[in-house]
Formats: sequence, C-alpha cells, structure tokens
Amino acid sequence: MVTQPRSPRSSQTQATQPTTPSPAKTSPTSTKQTPPAQPPETRPGCLRGFLRSPVVVVSLVVLLGLLLVSAASAAVGWSVGQGEFEATATIEAGLYMLEQYNLALAEIEAGDFYLARQRLEYIFSQNNDFFDVRQQLINVLALTGISTQPANVEPTATPTVDPRPKEDLFAAAQARISARDWTTAIDTLLALRQADPSFRTAEVDGWLYAALRNRGVQNIIELGLFEPGLYDFALAEAFGPLDHEASQYREWARLYLYGNAFWFAYPQDAAYYFGLLTAYAPNLTDASGLSAFYRYRQSLIHYADQLMAAGDWCAAYDQYQLAQAARPDSALQPTADYAMTQCIGPSETPSITPSFTLTPALTLTPSHTVPGPSATPSDTSSPGPTATPSNTSPPPDTATPSDTLVPSDTLVPSDTPSNTSAPPSETPTATPTP
Repeated sequence: MVTQPRSPRSSQTQATQPTTPSPAKTSPTSTKQTPPAQPPETRPGCLRGFLRSPVVVVSLVVLLGLLLVSAASAAVGWSVGQGEFEATATIEAGLYMLEQYNLALAEIEAGDFYLARQRLEYIFSQNNDFFDVRQQLINVLALTGISTQPANVEPTATPTVDPRPKEDLFAAAQARISARDWTTAIDTLLALRQADPSFRTAEVDGWLYAALRNRGVQNIIELGLFEPGLYDFALAEAFGPLDHEASQYREWARLYLYGNAFWFAYPQDAAYYFGLLTAYAPNLTDASGLSAFYRYRQSLIHYADQLMAAGDWCAAYDQYQLAQAARPDSALQPTADYAMTQCIGPSETPSITPSFTLTPALTLTPSHTVPGPSATPSDTSSPGPTATPSNTSPPPDTATPSDTLVPSDTLVPSDTPSNTSAPPSETPTATPTP
C-alpha cells in the first residue's frame, strides 16, 4: 500500500484552522482531583523551608552563642595564662639578678673585681635601674680598667685522652660507681664515650644518668653545694626524667637559694622561703654550715628589728613571738616585751578626787534621863533637850541644870546606875528654865 503524500496546502489549512477539543473520555479514575502544584520555595522538605523553621533558627542562634562564649573563654584563659607565665618569669629573673648582685658585692669585698664586673655587666644589660648597679659597675670599671680581659689570664686546661682500651674504661667506671666515687665515674664514662660513642650506648647512658643524679644529691644534701647539685640534675635529665626523691631535693635547693637571695636585704621574703623549707628540711645546710632553720629564725628577728625601727611595734612583737615559738631565747624576750609594751601603750593611773557630801540631820528627842544618883546632868552634842550625865563621881550638893534643857513632866531614872557608891542624901531634881 502506497501512501499518498499530503499536499502543502492541505497541511497549511489544517494548521490555520482552530482545533476543537475532543470531549474527554470518562473513566473511573477521571473523577480524582490532582493537587495543585506548589512553588519550589514552599514545598515541605526543601532546604530553604528547613532553615526558616523557628526551632532550627533558635538552635543555630544558641549554637553560635556557645561558640562565641567558648572562643571568648579561650581567649581570656590564654591571656591570663600568658600573664601568669610572664609574671613568673619576671619573678624568677629578678631573683636570679638579685642573687648575682649579692655575689658581685661579695666578690668586690673579696677583691675579685673581674668576676664582679662580669656579674654587674650582666645585670646592667638586663635592667640598668636594678638597685645601684650602675654606680657599682662604674666603681669596678675604675678599679679594673676598660679592658675586657683580666690582667692574668690562666690557660685553659684541655682534657687528656685516656689511652686505655674501651673494656678497661668500662670496667673502671663500673668500679668507681660501686665505690660511690661519682666524679671519677663520670669522667671515665665521658672518656669512654669520646673513645667510642657506639660502645654499649644504653649501659653507658644509664650509668651516666645514675652518676650525675647521685652526685647532685651528694652536692645538695651532704656538701651544701646547691648550684652544682642543680647543674648535675639538669645534666641527668638529658638521659631521663628525675625520680621523686631527686625532684624533691631539687625543690629544697631552689627554696634555699631563693631565701638566700633575700637574706638581710628583704628579711620578710627570706623568712617566707626559709619557712617553707623548714617545714620539710630544717637541717638542710649550705656550704657555710648555716641551716635552713637558723636562717628562718634569724630572718624573723631581722624583720622584727626593721618593723621596730619603723615604729610598727605590734607587727614587730608578732615576729618576735614567731621567733620565740621556733626556739625560745631568754636574751630576746626583753626586746619582745618592750615591743609589746610600746604596742599596748603606757597604762594610765586613775587620779583620786576627794568628794565630800554633808547632809545635815537634826533630831530632837524631848527626853530627860538621870542615870543613877548623878546630880549634874550634862548637855549632849545634839541640840535636843536630852540630858545625859557623863560624870560618875559623887554629885555636888547643888544641881545646876543646862540652859538649853526643856523640862520633862516625868523623869525616868536609869535602871542600872554606873556608880556603886552610896547614894547622896539629897535627890536632884530638874529646875525649869523661865
């Protein structure tokens, strides 16, 4: 079957004519309504709609706030830690410079001006306003001259290479360690290491650590050489960490050096550091033989003397009491009592002011008593009309009444007469006064 091609006209006519919609076929499913299409931004499950949810917005805001708070806390913590680190470093540097300054002064007194000059130049390079380091350095430079080398320079000794075989050096080092001769053992091990660095490396390192550690303990505890002991500990740490006992000895040596740096200059700080050391090692002594306890007590006394010189009597008395509590001293007690007296102040003696109060009392008793056969009634001190006879001698023949007596109607004689002599022949009577 051959298909006839459409003519162009008929196709154009069909395209230009309106098409009539054909009636939709009814089907059982045509009655269902299709939901209207929603725009993309309001469809549920869309990312934009999820972000516009109130719960999500609040959660994001809270999370952002927590992040900001955490960042601020981290920044504050870092700044505080950095400040504490710088403060600690400044304090340690100041303590070290103070120690070098005291050593320089001691060397000036001993006549070793070259070493004193080196110390003063170091202090001046770090802080040119440290005490009177400028003037001290000028004085030392005037004494030593401007040259940077001492007049008599001793030649530097070079170590001699030990020609013994490695096995002999190893055995000698082992014997020196067993004999607790730490310095000779260290020198022998260093010679062995110089001869052959790869010879029994682990054992040589272990023995070097033990020898350096034990020599540091010996320098600090037995000899009182704190600086060399600390240096030995620092060298031993290159081979391994220090044990608890060695670390404790190192802290003791540092406390002693800190307190010694403030000795005499700042006795309150010296007493603080030596007090901390006294709680752990009161008998720790330096090369001069002065124990930590002695320096602690003397620092308290020095501080009390400074306070008393400044007029702070109460604080001075407290420091004297601490020194007495550490070790009683009868020679120090009068000074402590004087400081206490000045702290309390002199006691005031109360003045006695005599006070007299006269209250006149006048009592009139109109009674007249004749005790026994007395013939002469006497006048009493009271202005009342009471007649009290005071004479027990025999009465005279005539009774003379007092002018101030007021007559009484009835005379009551005394029951017990005071005179046992015979009664007179005449009985006295009171005569009224006109």
